[in-house]
Amino acid sequence: MKRYFILFVVAIVIMALALAPSFIGCKPEAVEEAEVVEVAESTGIDRTGDYYVFVGTFMSLDYYVDYYRAANIIMEEWPEVKIDVLGPADYDIESTLSIIEQQIAKKVTGILVQPWGEDWLPTCDKAVDSGIPVVFLGVDFPKSKRLAYCGTGNTKMGMVAGEWLAEKIGYEGKVAVMRNPVLANVTERYNGFMSIMDSYPDIEVVADLDHQNDSSIGAQLIIGILQQYPDLAAVWGGDGISGPAVAMGIREAGLEKGSVIIVGADREDALLASIAEGEITATVVQGASLEFYYGVKILDAYVHNYGPQVSYDDAAAGIELNPDVVNPKVNVVTKDNVEYFRRSYVEDPTAQ
Repeated sequence: MKRYFILFVVAIVIMALALAPSFIGCKPEAVEEAEVVEVAESTGIDRTGDYYVFVGTFMSLDYYVDYYRAANIIMEEWPEVKIDVLGPADYDIESTLSIIEQQIAKKVTGILVQPWGEDWLPTCDKAVDSGIPVVFLGVDFPKSKRLAYCGTGNTKMGMVAGEWLAEKIGYEGKVAVMRNPVLANVTERYNGFMSIMDSYPDIEVVADLDHQNDSSIGAQLIIGILQQYPDLAAVWGGDGISGPAVAMGIREAGLEKGSVIIVGADREDALLASIAEGEITATVVQGASLEFYYGVKILDAYVHNYGPQVSYDDAAAGIELNPDVVNPKVNVVTKDNVEYFRRSYVEDPTAQ
């Protein structure tokens, strides 16, 4: 019996050795090198001639430096793609909407817009109706025809500022607010901020001030509030103009730096300088470069119809898988980290 078992094992070994060359180094025909190259080439995306345009207003604001940075990064990734950042230097809605109309006439590939009010929507929707996808940045109007929104959750931004300020003043004391009440995104921030203030019964919001887009007016308003409430504990500024305006008012009132907590919003150079000098305590900043970057990427995916699908044929099924909202996180900038946010940190901030 033992002899037969040994013969059986020997036979198995001989058969294995005979078949080994058939298995070693075998390659299925479907993955031959030539076919792999052909598949890779057939799935490539031709972006030649793609032209994306951002249109905004008040483009002299330092906020938009980050948009230029993001545009340059994308054009380095895709040299065949052109991206322009357009808009009037001042707050000029009529001129801004006219620029959007011009892009519609040019039939650009896609448009990114930061709409400051509902009066922008008819023009933005016109672009979509003409076959040009539109992504909103920084300010959202979900009932519009926009493809997606990429930008700060402005309510969340106000809440982060409110919680940080509340902790700084020990959850008690008088607080003033300064902002532009006309802007939709600032109003959302205000609502978020006030939701935090309302949650602490020992904090009293004594004023809601409108700087009218003028730092000098804002400074005078703060001087008046300080005369009325000499025990003012803190001021929250809901936009880029407010923080420096409040700091100016504190300075002109003859008060010491830091005697009133100031929490700003956005990333204006003057605001960051005041943080470095100890006049402003902190600011809450958005991921502006990231919102622009993601905005273009979403337009590109939509235009060229690529990416994962929810069904086996989304186009036939009438399904659109593009994200509706993308919210980069907000961050608090203080004297401890402000140097890394200042544009003077790099030689050419628009090229980084």
